[in-house]
Amino acid sequence: MSDKLKVFSKYYLTFTIYGLIGWIYEVLWMWFVVPPRMFINRGVLFGPVLPIYGFGMLLLLFLLNGILKKKHTVDNKFYLILSAIIVTTFIYTTAVEYTASPKIYSVVNYLKNYGIGLVVVNVAVIVLVYIIADKTKNEKIKNLDLTIVLVFLLIWIITTVIEYISHLVIDKCFHKMLWDYTYDFLNVNKRINWDASRNFAVGGTFLIYVVQPQVEKLLGKIKEKNKIILAVVIGIIMVADFVISVILK
Repeated sequence: MSDKLKVFSKYYLTFTIYGLIGWIYEVLWMWFVVPPRMFINRGVLFGPVLPIYGFGMLLLLFLLNGILKKKHTVDNKFYLILSAIIVTTFIYTTAVEYTASPKIYSVVNYLKNYGIGLVVVNVAVIVLVYIIADKTKNEKIKNLDLTIVLVFLLIWIITTVIEYISHLVIDKCFHKMLWDYTYDFLNVNKRINWDASRNFAVGGTFLIYVVQPQVEKLLGKIKEKNKIILAVVIGIIMVADFVISVILK
Protein backbone atom coordinates (compact mmCIF):
# COMPACT_ATOMS: atom_id res chain seq x y z
CA MET A 1 0.00 0.00 0.00
CA SER A 2 1.46 3.34 -1.07
CA ASP A 3 2.77 5.56 1.75
CA LYS A 4 1.55 8.62 -0.15
CA LEU A 5 -1.96 7.17 -0.23
CA LYS A 6 -1.81 6.59 3.53
CA VAL A 7 -0.70 10.15 4.17
CA PHE A 8 -3.34 11.55 1.81
CA SER A 9 -6.16 9.58 3.45
CA LYS A 10 -5.05 10.75 6.91
CA TYR A 11 -4.99 14.42 5.95
CA TYR A 12 -8.17 14.21 3.90
CA LEU A 13 -10.07 12.69 6.81
CA THR A 14 -8.60 15.38 9.08
CA PHE A 15 -9.80 17.99 6.58
CA THR A 16 -13.29 16.45 6.60
CA ILE A 17 -13.51 16.30 10.40
CA TYR A 18 -12.67 19.98 10.78
CA GLY A 19 -14.93 20.92 7.90
CA LEU A 20 -17.76 19.26 9.83
CA ILE A 21 -16.74 20.95 13.10
CA GLY A 22 -16.71 24.30 11.31
CA TRP A 23 -20.17 23.69 9.86
CA ILE A 24 -21.56 22.81 13.30
CA TYR A 25 -19.96 25.93 14.81
CA GLU A 26 -21.37 28.22 12.11
CA VAL A 27 -24.87 26.71 12.27
CA LEU A 28 -25.02 26.95 16.06
CA TRP A 29 -23.70 30.52 15.94
CA MET A 30 -26.45 31.57 13.51
CA TRP A 31 -29.07 29.59 15.42
CA PHE A 32 -28.38 30.93 18.91
CA VAL A 33 -26.46 34.21 18.51
CA VAL A 34 -27.20 36.05 15.26
CA PRO A 35 -30.75 37.42 14.76
CA PRO A 36 -33.24 36.15 13.63
CA ARG A 37 -31.67 33.09 15.36
CA MET A 38 -32.68 30.32 13.00
CA PHE A 39 -31.16 27.30 11.26
CA ILE A 40 -29.16 28.33 8.21
CA ASN A 41 -27.07 25.90 6.18
CA ARG A 42 -23.82 27.84 6.03
CA GLY A 43 -21.48 27.66 3.06
CA VAL A 44 -21.95 26.93 -0.62
CA LEU A 45 -22.36 23.13 -0.34
CA PHE A 46 -25.50 21.16 0.53
CA GLY A 47 -23.66 18.76 2.84
CA PRO A 48 -22.69 19.49 6.48
CA VAL A 49 -19.15 20.59 5.77
CA LEU A 50 -17.37 23.92 5.37
CA PRO A 51 -14.18 23.31 3.37
CA ILE A 52 -12.65 26.60 4.55
CA TYR A 53 -12.38 25.18 8.08
CA GLY A 54 -10.80 21.98 6.81
CA PHE A 55 -8.26 23.83 4.67
CA GLY A 56 -7.67 26.33 7.46
CA MET A 57 -6.93 23.65 10.05
CA LEU A 58 -4.58 21.75 7.74
CA LEU A 59 -2.76 25.00 7.01
CA LEU A 60 -2.43 25.70 10.73
CA LEU A 61 -1.08 22.21 11.40
CA PHE A 62 1.55 22.57 8.67
CA LEU A 63 2.58 26.14 9.52
CA LEU A 64 2.66 25.65 13.29
CA ASN A 65 4.36 22.27 13.26
CA GLY A 66 7.81 23.74 13.87
CA ILE A 67 6.86 26.16 16.67
CA LEU A 68 4.81 23.50 18.48
CA LYS A 69 7.85 21.25 18.73
CA LYS A 70 9.95 23.92 20.49
CA LYS A 71 9.71 25.40 23.96
CA HIS A 72 9.60 29.21 24.22
CA THR A 73 10.19 30.19 27.83
CA VAL A 74 10.01 33.32 29.99
CA ASP A 75 13.80 33.19 30.23
CA ASN A 76 13.92 34.31 26.58
CA LYS A 77 13.17 38.04 26.81
CA PHE A 78 11.99 38.32 23.20
CA TYR A 79 9.22 35.77 23.70
CA LEU A 80 8.41 37.29 27.09
CA ILE A 81 7.92 40.80 25.65
CA LEU A 82 6.01 39.51 22.61
CA SER A 83 3.69 37.48 24.83
CA ALA A 84 3.11 40.49 27.10
CA ILE A 85 2.14 42.61 24.07
CA ILE A 86 -0.22 39.93 22.75
CA VAL A 87 -2.05 39.41 26.06
CA THR A 88 -2.20 43.12 26.91
CA THR A 89 -3.48 44.16 23.47
CA PHE A 90 -6.08 41.39 23.54
CA ILE A 91 -7.44 42.40 26.96
CA TYR A 92 -7.27 46.17 26.29
CA THR A 93 -9.00 45.99 22.89
CA THR A 94 -11.69 43.63 24.18
CA ALA A 95 -12.36 46.08 27.01
CA VAL A 96 -12.66 48.95 24.51
CA GLU A 97 -15.14 46.92 22.44
CA TYR A 98 -17.56 46.61 25.34
CA THR A 99 -17.08 50.06 26.88
CA ALA A 100 -16.54 52.46 23.95
CA SER A 101 -19.34 54.93 23.25
CA PRO A 102 -20.10 55.56 20.47
CA LYS A 103 -19.16 52.18 19.07
CA ILE A 104 -15.90 51.96 17.15
CA TYR A 105 -16.19 50.34 13.71
CA SER A 106 -12.90 51.07 11.92
CA VAL A 107 -9.31 50.34 12.90
CA VAL A 108 -8.36 53.96 12.09
CA ASN A 109 -10.88 55.37 14.57
CA TYR A 110 -9.76 52.87 17.19
CA LEU A 111 -6.12 53.92 16.88
CA LYS A 112 -7.08 57.60 16.79
CA ASN A 113 -9.12 57.40 20.00
CA TYR A 114 -7.41 54.61 21.94
CA GLY A 115 -3.99 54.17 20.31
CA ILE A 116 -2.08 56.21 22.91
CA GLY A 117 -3.77 54.35 25.76
CA LEU A 118 -2.88 51.04 24.14
CA VAL A 119 0.78 52.02 23.83
CA VAL A 120 0.98 53.33 27.43
CA VAL A 121 -0.62 50.19 28.89
CA ASN A 122 1.64 47.93 26.81
CA VAL A 123 4.79 49.79 27.88
CA ALA A 124 3.77 49.60 31.55
CA VAL A 125 3.05 45.86 31.35
CA ILE A 126 6.27 45.15 29.42
CA VAL A 127 8.39 46.99 32.00
CA LEU A 128 6.62 45.21 34.87
CA VAL A 129 6.92 41.66 33.50
CA TYR A 130 10.50 42.30 32.38
CA ILE A 131 11.53 43.40 35.87
CA ILE A 132 9.75 40.46 37.48
CA ALA A 133 11.26 37.95 35.04
CA ASP A 134 14.72 39.50 35.38
CA LYS A 135 14.71 39.54 39.18
CA THR A 136 13.05 36.21 39.87
CA LYS A 137 15.12 33.22 40.86
CA ASN A 138 12.18 30.83 40.62
CA GLU A 139 13.09 28.23 38.01
CA LYS A 140 9.44 27.35 37.40
CA ILE A 141 8.73 30.94 36.33
CA LYS A 142 11.86 31.12 34.19
CA ASN A 143 10.94 27.87 32.43
CA LEU A 144 7.26 28.76 31.99
CA ASP A 145 6.34 27.80 28.42
CA LEU A 146 4.92 30.71 26.38
CA THR A 147 4.41 28.69 23.20
CA ILE A 148 0.62 28.70 23.52
CA VAL A 149 0.59 32.52 23.47
CA LEU A 150 2.70 32.61 20.30
CA VAL A 151 0.50 29.93 18.72
CA PHE A 152 -2.55 32.04 19.62
CA LEU A 153 -1.07 35.06 17.79
CA LEU A 154 -0.12 33.07 14.70
CA ILE A 155 -3.55 31.45 14.53
CA TRP A 156 -5.12 34.90 14.82
CA ILE A 157 -3.05 36.20 11.89
CA ILE A 158 -3.42 33.11 9.68
CA THR A 159 -7.19 32.67 10.17
CA THR A 160 -7.83 36.39 9.65
CA VAL A 161 -5.96 36.31 6.34
CA ILE A 162 -7.84 33.14 5.32
CA GLU A 163 -11.20 34.72 6.18
CA TYR A 164 -10.42 37.90 4.23
CA ILE A 165 -9.28 36.01 1.12
CA SER A 166 -12.23 33.57 1.35
CA HIS A 167 -14.74 36.41 1.56
CA LEU A 168 -13.11 38.10 -1.42
CA VAL A 169 -13.10 34.91 -3.54
CA ILE A 170 -16.70 33.93 -2.67
CA ASP A 171 -17.85 37.48 -3.33
CA LYS A 172 -16.13 37.75 -6.72
CA CYS A 173 -16.59 34.18 -7.97
CA PHE A 174 -19.98 33.17 -6.56
CA HIS A 175 -21.48 36.63 -6.03
CA LYS A 176 -22.45 35.68 -2.49
CA MET A 177 -22.04 37.69 0.71
CA LEU A 178 -21.93 34.92 3.30
CA TRP A 179 -21.00 37.38 6.05
CA ASP A 180 -21.04 41.16 6.36
CA TYR A 181 -19.16 42.91 9.18
CA THR A 182 -20.05 46.47 8.20
CA TYR A 183 -21.44 47.35 11.63
CA ASP A 184 -19.08 45.25 13.71
CA PHE A 185 -16.22 46.36 15.93
CA LEU A 186 -12.92 46.86 14.09
CA ASN A 187 -14.00 45.56 10.69
CA VAL A 188 -11.87 45.83 7.56
CA ASN A 189 -13.82 46.25 4.32
CA LYS A 190 -16.68 44.33 6.03
CA ARG A 191 -14.75 41.10 5.35
CA ILE A 192 -13.05 40.61 8.74
CA ASN A 193 -13.59 41.98 12.23
CA TRP A 194 -12.26 41.77 15.79
CA ASP A 195 -14.86 39.35 17.14
CA ALA A 196 -14.51 36.82 14.36
CA SER A 197 -10.71 36.92 14.43
CA ARG A 198 -10.67 36.62 18.23
CA ASN A 199 -13.08 33.67 18.14
CA PHE A 200 -11.02 31.94 15.47
CA ALA A 201 -7.84 32.46 17.50
CA VAL A 202 -9.41 31.11 20.69
CA GLY A 203 -11.12 28.26 18.85
CA GLY A 204 -8.03 27.43 16.79
CA THR A 205 -5.85 27.26 19.89
CA PHE A 206 -8.40 24.97 21.54
CA LEU A 207 -8.46 22.74 18.46
CA ILE A 208 -4.66 22.53 18.28
CA TYR A 209 -4.12 21.70 21.95
CA VAL A 210 -7.28 19.76 22.86
CA VAL A 211 -9.11 18.43 19.79
CA GLN A 212 -6.24 17.55 17.44
CA PRO A 213 -4.66 14.99 19.83
CA GLN A 214 -8.06 13.26 20.01
CA VAL A 215 -8.44 13.33 16.22
CA GLU A 216 -5.02 11.71 15.85
CA LYS A 217 -5.99 9.02 18.37
CA LEU A 218 -9.25 8.38 16.53
CA LEU A 219 -7.58 8.07 13.12
CA GLY A 220 -4.87 5.92 14.67
CA LYS A 221 -7.49 3.34 15.67
CA ILE A 222 -8.73 2.95 12.08
CA LYS A 223 -6.91 0.46 9.85
CA GLU A 224 -5.01 2.02 6.96
CA LYS A 225 -7.11 0.19 4.35
CA ASN A 226 -10.35 1.39 5.94
CA LYS A 227 -9.03 4.96 6.14
CA ILE A 228 -8.31 4.94 2.43
CA ILE A 229 -11.75 3.53 1.59
CA LEU A 230 -13.44 6.06 3.85
CA ALA A 231 -11.44 8.96 2.34
CA VAL A 232 -12.34 7.86 -1.21
CA VAL A 233 -16.07 7.51 -0.41
CA ILE A 234 -16.22 10.90 1.32
CA GLY A 235 -14.22 12.44 -1.52
CA ILE A 236 -16.67 11.16 -4.16
CA ILE A 237 -19.64 12.45 -2.15
CA MET A 238 -18.00 15.84 -1.67
CA VAL A 239 -17.12 16.20 -5.36
CA ALA A 240 -20.69 15.31 -6.31
CA ASP A 241 -21.97 17.85 -3.79
CA PHE A 242 -19.67 20.51 -5.26
CA VAL A 243 -20.85 19.78 -8.80
CA ILE A 244 -24.54 19.88 -7.82
CA SER A 245 -24.46 22.89 -5.50
CA VAL A 246 -21.89 25.06 -7.27
CA ILE A 247 -21.39 24.13 -10.94
CA LEU A 248 -24.92 23.01 -11.86
CA LYS A 249 -26.77 25.44 -9.61
